[in-house]
Amino acid sequence: MNNNFLIYGDDKYLIKTNIDKILKNNKLDKDSIIKYNMEESSIENLINELNTYDMFQDKKIVLCDNAIFLSSEAKKDSNYNTDLLIEYLKNPNPNSILILTLNQNIDERKKICKEIKKLCTIIMCNKLNDYQLQDYVKNSCSKRGYKIDNKCIDKFIKYVGNNLMNINNELTKLFLYKMEDKNILLEDIENVVSKNEHSNIFDLIDSVVNNDKNKIFEIYEDIMEYENEEPTKIIVMLANQFRLILQAKILLKDGLNENEISKKLGVHPYRVKLAIQKGKNIPNEILEKYLIDLANLDIDIKSGKTNKNIGLELFFLNM
Repeated sequence: MNNNFLIYGDDKYLIKTNIDKILKNNKLDKDSIIKYNMEESSIENLINELNTYDMFQDKKIVLCDNAIFLSSEAKKDSNYNTDLLIEYLKNPNPNSILILTLNQNIDERKKICKEIKKLCTIIMCNKLNDYQLQDYVKNSCSKRGYKIDNKCIDKFIKYVGNNLMNINNELTKLFLYKMEDKNILLEDIENVVSKNEHSNIFDLIDSVVNNDKNKIFEIYEDIMEYENEEPTKIIVMLANQFRLILQAKILLKDGLNENEISKKLGVHPYRVKLAIQKGKNIPNEILEKYLIDLANLDIDIKSGKTNKNIGLELFFLNM
């Protein structure tokens, strides 16, 4: 088995889970990990550690966090002797287990990344997509013997966001709270689950889709004052929601049912159901206009023609 691993992606929980699996498979505990932060350490020091034998145990794990030299952010690879790492990986110390981690995607154009993909076991840990996230929550509840319906799952994800560590922590709280009857209801989520900083954005999107201007500005002011969220991110999320509604309406008219639309678009059936319901009162021409307006607004903000806050507020007013 290859003792060299690259674990990367945007989900820290999945990265941590896979490190724990490697420890368990090698019958090692966390105390045996020797850590290097590659934003502060050199590859030379890392290689020296890998080639040093441990007097007290047969194997050791060298965890190389923030392997920034694998990303597009590291503009000057000359700061890292990546050739030295490649040479080591071609003839590694069998008693050392190397784990390289990066909490973002690697730059696959780089020579070091191409070589590591040949010489290491690669584990990609990106956030779950919408469909996978819904199933993850449902399956987690089912395995513990708890019942939860789609409306509750949707509300739970709105509160918690796409973060598996938060999801598991909040599910644990729900399981303890509902230990007696094991039937999770909407009010249980409202009473127990902690809202994450992005939950208001989903409420804002619902208000925009419903064209409730009073609610839109009430939520938007809270987001800007307390969460310091980027308007450009809100623009992208709004565009994604309007696009889903438009696509679902078109595919429904073409004769596809909700499950077929779900598979074609790669989103959970419950989201398709909601999109179709919300789209009943919005003509396709209006949805197309919103998408064009949001795309132009995004371009104007990024080119400096429009102030990002004023631009988004004007979009809300002109809906």
